[in-house]
Amino acid sequence: MTLDEKLELFYNAAMENATNQNIQIIDDYKLSLQVIYDDYKKEALRKAEISLRTESENLVREKNRTLSNESIKLKRLVSEKSAELTEKLFNEVKAKLNDYMTTSNYFDLLSSQIKHAKEFALNDDITIYINPTDASLLASLESNTGVKLTISVIDFYGGTRAVIHAKNILIDNSFLTKLEESKNSFTL
Repeated sequence: MTLDEKLELFYNAAMENATNQNIQIIDDYKLSLQVIYDDYKKEALRKAEISLRTESENLVREKNRTLSNESIKLKRLVSEKSAELTEKLFNEVKAKLNDYMTTSNYFDLLSSQIKHAKEFALNDDITIYINPTDASLLASLESNTGVKLTISVIDFYGGTRAVIHAKNILIDNSFLTKLEESKNSFTL
């Protein structure tokens, strides 16, 4: 083998070895880049999942806050409308009571309340009050029931009130008290 042939053989062997080393270096570099890419991809996905979860929780909280605010607004509107309708209803009741207080049935009711209060007191002293607006009925009621009546200085809208002093008992058949009790216990 001649020197040129030896040189060419050496050259070919060196080139083949260098090429193999280059291929190995490139393969190692590709593998290293693939590992870095996979790690980066995992980290990016993890961050995206955290961000998605955080934003989802924020949206749920915001939705709940909005629902709560709207619920409060609706409850307030319902409450206001309920109060308005209750007030309207009780104004109508008062108007009907005013009409009722001009009838003979009202006189009969007052007489009945006075008699029941007197019976309840038995022999104890009792003071029976009628409303100032019923002052015109005083003489008729006293003659009908045989009880001395007192005109109240406090307007209680109608009906009667009686006090048994010895027992500290108040018999309250006033329209004002009945209306207030009904209004307080009324729900729409």
